[in-house]
Order: sequence, then C-alpha cells, then structure tokens
Amino acid sequence: MKIRNFTMLALAMLLVNLSLVSQSSRNCGAMENLEFRKMNDDKIEKTMINIEKQTRSFIENSDQLVTGIVTIPTVVHVIYSNSNENISDAQILSQINVLNEDFRRLNSDADGTWSQAADTEIEFCLASVDPNGNSTTGITRKSSNTTSWGTNDAMKFASNGGVNAWPTGDYLNIWVCNIGGGILGYAQFPGGSTSTDGVVVGPNYFGSTGYLSAPFDLGRTTTHEVGHWLNLRHIWGDGGCNVDDFVSDTPTSDASNGGCAVGHVSCGSVDMVQNYMDYSDDACMNLYTQGQKTRMRAVFDGFRSSLLNSGGCGNAPTPTCNDGVQNGNETGIDCGGSCAPCSSGCSGTEVVISITLDNYPEETSWTIKNSNGSTVATGGTYGNQADGSTVTINECLSDGCYDFTINDTYGDGICCSYGNGSYSVTAGGSVVASGGNFTNSETTNFCIGGGPAPTCNDGVQNGDEEGVDCGGSCTPCNTGGGCSTIQIDFENFESGWGIWNDGGSDCYRNNYAPYASSGSYTIRIRDNSGNASSMTTDNLGLSGFEEVTIDFNYYPVGMENGEDFWLQGSLDGGNTWTTVATWARGTDFQNGNAYSESIIITGGYTNTTKWRFRCDASVNNDRIYIDDVNISGCANGSRSDELADGHLDGTLEVIAQESEELSISENSIQLYPNPTRDILNVSFDVLEDSAVALRVIDAYGKQIEQNNMQLARGKYQHIVDASAYNTGFYFVQIKTGDKIFTKKFIVAN
Repeated sequence: MKIRNFTMLALAMLLVNLSLVSQSSRNCGAMENLEFRKMNDDKIEKTMINIEKQTRSFIENSDQLVTGIVTIPTVVHVIYSNSNENISDAQILSQINVLNEDFRRLNSDADGTWSQAADTEIEFCLASVDPNGNSTTGITRKSSNTTSWGTNDAMKFASNGGVNAWPTGDYLNIWVCNIGGGILGYAQFPGGSTSTDGVVVGPNYFGSTGYLSAPFDLGRTTTHEVGHWLNLRHIWGDGGCNVDDFVSDTPTSDASNGGCAVGHVSCGSVDMVQNYMDYSDDACMNLYTQGQKTRMRAVFDGFRSSLLNSGGCGNAPTPTCNDGVQNGNETGIDCGGSCAPCSSGCSGTEVVISITLDNYPEETSWTIKNSNGSTVATGGTYGNQADGSTVTINECLSDGCYDFTINDTYGDGICCSYGNGSYSVTAGGSVVASGGNFTNSETTNFCIGGGPAPTCNDGVQNGDEEGVDCGGSCTPCNTGGGCSTIQIDFENFESGWGIWNDGGSDCYRNNYAPYASSGSYTIRIRDNSGNASSMTTDNLGLSGFEEVTIDFNYYPVGMENGEDFWLQGSLDGGNTWTTVATWARGTDFQNGNAYSESIIITGGYTNTTKWRFRCDASVNNDRIYIDDVNISGCANGSRSDELADGHLDGTLEVIAQESEELSISENSIQLYPNPTRDILNVSFDVLEDSAVALRVIDAYGKQIEQNNMQLARGKYQHIVDASAYNTGFYFVQIKTGDKIFTKKFIVAN
C-alpha cells in the first residue's frame, strides 16, 4: 500500500515536472506550418527554391542590395476569446519597440561575445495609413469563440472567425492569438500565398509588458518569427551537423538550445545560443549576425520589394482630390465620393480589364498591343494585392484592333489549381476576352470602334452591299441566284454523334433529359485539356459558302464565375484554330438555365473546314451540355446550283482524309507515361516511307531537342530523356511533309 502511494506521488510529481518543462521550452511552429502548406500547395517548394537562388545571387553581388534603413509598416490583428488575450495598446507598442531595438542592435543586453553581431538597418512602425488611405492605429481587434487556433492559418481568414490580411505587399501582418499546443509563434517564409503571409504570436509571448509568460516575456518570440518572415532559418538548420541555415557566419549546430546554454559545444564549435534564431530564453537572446542581415535584406530586392514603396507608415502624401491616386471613398482616380463626380473623358472606347487574382498574384500581368505590335497598356504584377481580390483597370483606346495578353510567370494560369482566378475584358459594354485556365499566357484579339473604312474587297458585307463585297456601291452580285441558304447539318444526338466527334475523356454523349433541349441525349464538355475537352466536326466542304450560321442550345452546370466555353473554327483540317465566339459564366450565362445561340461567321471557307466547341473550366464538376446543333450556310450563286444538283452529295460534303495521303497516323500517336519523371516514350505508325522530324519544345516555344529521321513503313517508338527537364508542360511535335501533329506532356517532380 505504501509502495502504491509512493508510486502515485512520484507520478504526480513527474506530471508537474513535465508541465513545467512544457511551459518553459520554446516551440516555434514555422517549420510545421511550412510542411502544412506544402501538403496543400505543391507549388510552394519550387517558388522557395527560386527565391533561394535569387537570394544567393544578391548575396554574391552585394553591391546590388538595397542600402539604407528599411522601415516596414506593421499591422497587429488581436483575436481574443477572453480579456487577458485582448492585450493592451501598451503591450503592442512594447513589442514594436523590442523589434526596433533588436533589429537595430540597440537592445540594452547587447554584448561583445560575438564580433559578427550586426545592425540589420531594418525598422518597424505601426501602420498609420490603412489600405484605403485612411488614418489607422495599426491595430485591429476581434472577439472570437475559438480558444485555440493551431498552425493551419485559420486565424487569417474572416470566414473562419479570424481577420483577413491587409495587402501583404504593403504591410507585415501579425496575428496575436492563442495558438495552443505549446507553440509560442510561427511565421510564413517568403514564397507562400499572400492571403496567409505574416507572423502569428501567442498573446502571452508578445511584447515586454502586460499579459506575459516567463521566460518568454521580453518580446523575442516576435523577433524570432519576423526573422523567419524575412527568410531566416533556425540557426541549427532544423537538422544535424551537416544541415545548414544558409548563413556562413553562424556556427554549425546539431540541435536547438533551450534555457541559456552559453558555451555549449556541438559539431566541433561553440553554439551561438544568444542568436535570435535559436530556442534560448528571451533573456539569453541578443543578436543577429552580419550574414543574417545580408540574407534578410536580400528579400527587399526580390519577394518583399514592394514593401519599399508602401505608404503604410504615413510617408505617403496626404490623400487629396488631385494626387493621381484613388483614395478613401473615391470611385475613380481623384473623382467620386468626396471629390468631383467621375467622368470617363474618353474620346475613344472605354475598355475595362477585370482580374480576380489567384493565390499567387505576384505572377500575374497583362498587356494590350495595337495592330502594329506596340504596347498601349500594361499592368501587373500584383504582389501587393490579396489573393482572391479583384483588380479593375479602365483604359481608353482609339478605334482599331488589339491583342490582349494575360501572363502567368509560373505557367499555370490563374485558375484553377491555386485559387479560382479569372479575367474579363469589356469594350463598349461587350465582353471581348475572358478566361483564366491557361498556362504561361493567353492572347485574344479584339476590335473596337469603326475600324478600317469599308471597302469592296474586305470580305464583309458593308453599307448598301447586297452581299459580301458586291451589290450597292460595289459591283453587282452574281445573278445566278444570289446567296442561297443551304442546310448543311442538323444533329440532336439522339441516334449518335453524326458529323461530330468525341474529343475524349472530358467529352461524352450524355443520356440525361433534363440537360437536353430535345429528346434525351446531349453532348457534355468540360475542362481545358486539349482535344479531350472538345467536340469537333468532320472536315466539311464549305468552299462554296460565303457565310456559315451555327445555331445551338446549351445548358451550363457547376461553372465557376469567369469560366467559359468557346466556338472555334479551322480552315486547315484542325491544324490551327481561331476562336469565333466565347460565352462566360457571370457575363453571358448563369448555371441551371437553358440558352439558345445563333452565330453567323463570314469568311472564305475551304474544303477542310472544321468547327469545334471547347470548354474552359477547372477539374471540378464544371460542365456545358450542348444540343440541337444546326449548321447552315449561305452559298454564292455559282455554287448554289451545284449544291442543288447534288454535286456535294446533296447538302453536305464531308472530305475524308484518306490514310494514304498522310505519312503518319494521328490516332496512333501515344505519349507514355504521361506525366513522366524521366523517360517519355513516343510511339506512332508510319504509313509510308517518309522523312519525319520529331522535336520537343517547352511551354515558351523554345526547342529542347530535334531528331530528323528517314523512316520506313511500320510502327516506330522514340525515347525522350526528360530526366533533366524542369517540372512543367512540354510538347512533342511530329512533322511529315506539310503536316504537323502536336501532343502535350508533363514532367512531374
């Protein structure tokens, strides 16, 4: 019995001791948060690698680094579930003072133990100007029922009961809330999503006065976490002696140090336990090194460069109605709200570019070029904007034709893997470009205003013309019957595909009456995965037609805002395609409604004309159902008699490409495995002895390799060694004669 009591007493004492240990041990959750974000965003690791390369480049060329004192506007978001957690303004101000003292080497406990100790020339201020240009204390407060937030960034979103970040390109955001799990704080390294960028610290470890818990009561937790935010790693590199913290003048260590283990030796040298990036008690920490200074300042030439132009500390001019900036309640630049009403003042056509950003706005930019190739407008990147926000730009353009190009530096567009970004361009009230799901860039041509003066050979029926380039002021139209409307094809898909072809896995004939406009069958398309997401006609003999009309019905389901589908045409049997019409959700349609469209396309047609519908949506359950497609044409007089006589098989000529006309069978081309990490097999059938060129190009159009071969008839397999390729999209092109086949493949991590 005594033994049992003694054991229970010992167990109780052990639990007390463990409790004391857990309360007195520093625990930073930065690496835990990094791993969490990597699991949810496979893009982060590559982005951080690129930042690391840039950092090393700046360090090696130190004359390129930003000089002078850098001041970082800071906003503190206090989220509390009780009065203790609702820390005072005085406690917050004490933390700002600690940051300035520690980063400027003005801390009273600074000593000469380490000669490489440095003044980083980095300072902090509580923001005095908010994102709208209004005065602020730089402190926000929010009551919450959540008592423990964890390290999954939930406190950074109002939708979770937290507080959304202020634009992270202009402010250091610090969330003060109870993290739980014994974690004092954590930070996001450069390279993550803008919506979560910043530092999180527990209220009892923030500042040097007020509601605090010893031995972490001198504000050094925030100093430590801001070091992470500025790209510093733990001084022991989160590993053994062979793991580095990327700083040359900090001694190698095999693990963290707690308490104040001055003189502790590991890896053959004395540990720098006084460094802010170790795990020592607050009273033991007192320095950053010169190497750490250089590493931190390198981010101001790269990922955090926008902070240099922030007006958050009040160094921007006082907002006025003539400062050239949209401030406060202004609805435009220097107009609207408290200023004079806005007026477009545009003598041409007002073009509105609206971009909803994805999780990486620092990758997005755009340009508008005129028909001469000169850039007339440009914007981005948007690293100082919160992801998911929408930027709207108004441009005034003169009459003419333009190319709008949107770019993504990473090569994954703005929808849909990393946020549901989208864009639209509206000219004169009509949407002329829209989308979001592309790779490196996407270009759309549009024309506004009157354009060139009409002529009798511009391929358009203008003014008093009775036909295309004939009649009225032009030469008389052919009197052999004029323009005759000819039925080319109608398909309701009840008995099959007709002249339409199944694109692949994202396209199929669907037996579901609620989505069909007649009968039970309709064609479903979704995604933007090449031919797999399209329905395409056979080659049509349309050389006798002046214009073609395509009527169809469609029913959208699950499409996200800005996602669209297109009607495209090809005059060369599908080698090249031109978009003739686009329909976008939110602009042209809403989900769950039936629509009818009639599109008239004028132009010179060939006997290898094709039409196709493609969908630009995400890999979610987003889809368009197309039904009752009617194709008719207006034929000129000289051909209408031939059509009536059945010279084109009554109403339609389908030009079948005989296999012997081609040297390669397109259907036989296979790329596998796809995605690949090393070897890509390219197989295809050679139909007759011929010269074949096979080349690999990257997503930017740069040729990686080319092989010129003289091949005999039969099956052929070529091996591409992609082991040295960077992760991303690539294309295999196979050329024989005038025919080029293009297939996409992916190199994965």
